[in-house]
Amino acid sequence: MKILVAYDGSEDAKEGLRIAQKFGQDESGEIYVITVIGKRDDMTKEEIEKLRNRGEELLNEARSLVKDFPIKTMLIEDYSVAEAILKTAEKLDVDLLIMGARGTRPDILRFTLGSTASKVVAFAPCSAFIVRKKVREE
Repeated sequence: MKILVAYDGSEDAKEGLRIAQKFGQDESGEIYVITVIGKRDDMTKEEIEKLRNRGEELLNEARSLVKDFPIKTMLIEDYSVAEAILKTAEKLDVDLLIMGARGTRPDILRFTLGSTASKVVAFAPCSAFIVRKKVREE
């Protein structure tokens, strides 16, 4: 089974990595982890470079979170994060796409699905697994 995880560093995305490992081990599959840099036309070279550096940090974080399972990572630049995820899923011909319900923006309500996740689910070329990190009360 080929699995694609869209990773943005959010708690939901971290949970997605954990679930991908579980699916991958059960099916002796391949896991691809992507981080997408959302570009705009008005960005300076310095801004883009800063985003690239942050993207590499996120991929390094993902590598450190996935223990005992080989993953392939990719940093992708696109004007639409959702479109980049969809294109990558098609290009890799994955069986399952995993992503968090919400990204790292704090202004998204806890009961909503983020706009990127909504777009990806609507047009995914494969099964999509949307993850929410469970809130644990202590």
